[in-house]
Amino acid sequence: MFKHLLFTLLFLLSPNLQAKELLQIERPWIPEAPPGASIMAAYMSLYNPGNELLVIERIDSPDFKKVEMHLSKEVNGIAKMLPQKSLKIPPKAKRQLKPGSYHLMLIKPRKWFRNGEPININLHFSNGDKQSLNLKVKKPSTKKTMKCATGKCGR
Repeated sequence: MFKHLLFTLLFLLSPNLQAKELLQIERPWIPEAPPGASIMAAYMSLYNPGNELLVIERIDSPDFKKVEMHLSKEVNGIAKMLPQKSLKIPPKAKRQLKPGSYHLMLIKPRKWFRNGEPININLHFSNGDKQSLNLKVKKPSTKKTMKCATGKCGR
C-alpha cells in the first residue's frame, strides 16, 4: 500500500510529466464576434525562450469545431487568407499573430463567446509536445486593417 502511494505521489510531482510551457504568450486577443458568427480570430505574440526551433503543426480547441492557422496577404490589391500547415518560431524569437498577417481562425464556435469569457486552445508541436492556452475574449477595436475583395471590410 505504501509503495503504491509513494509511486503515485512521485508520478504526480514529476516535472517531466507535467504540462510544458514551451512558448510565452503575450498580448492575447480574441475579438468578441456578433451573435451567430461562425468564425472568430485569435491574435497574440508567441515568444520561444528556448534554444530549439518550435514548430506548431496543429491547433485544436474544445470550444470550436476547427482551428486553422492562416496568413493574410494582399495580392494585387485583394486580401487573401492563405492556410498554413505549420507556424515556426525560431529560438529566442517572436512570431506575431495580428490582423493582416499570421492569425488563427476559430471555426464554428460551440456557443457565443462574450467579452471576458475564456477560450481554450491547444498547440501541438512537431516534437510531440502540447501546450494549452486559456485566452479571454475582448471587445473588438473599431480600427479596420485591410481591404477585402468585396470592398465591404477594411479601410
